[in-house]
Amino acid sequence: MQILRKLGQAAIVGAALAMVVACGSDGGSSSSTSAENPGTDDAASAVTEAKGGECERLTKSEVEAVIGPNDGGQHDYALGGCIWTATSGAKDGLVEAISATVLPKAQYEAVAEVGEQVSGSADGATYDTIHGELWFPCKSDFCGIKVNISDPDKRKEVALRLGKILQDRV
Repeated sequence: MQILRKLGQAAIVGAALAMVVACGSDGGSSSSTSAENPGTDDAASAVTEAKGGECERLTKSEVEAVIGPNDGGQHDYALGGCIWTATSGAKDGLVEAISATVLPKAQYEAVAEVGEQVSGSADGATYDTIHGELWFPCKSDFCGIKVNISDPDKRKEVALRLGKILQDRV
């Protein structure tokens, strides 16, 4: 069942990427450029702008406080949003990472590992212990924090703390 869910997630992300590329392309007959970035393709600019906004939801120091030195954040193709991955290598066999995501309800329902109701965060928040995921309503969307760290006893506390930060910035 989990494999089917992951394949479904990959299909959603693939379709979204195909739409971004298709919408920014004129079929290859000529190169379109952005006014802010002369000489660049519109689709590439759109992806770059989206990544920048996604990865600015948490600061460098907020992420480093949890996982240490990291890659600065990359687009998270599994959940959407941004994923910061530790550059220090595996810790107890796990490469630590933090994900921050804001999704429309339909996408949220397709990818979120929804756990049990949890207090200490936004109303309606849920936390899944197995995956270290906190999800909560934020404005008209859903926000998610996934904490993939080697100390399972600290995942929930970190997710709640980062969730409050994300909630204030969306």
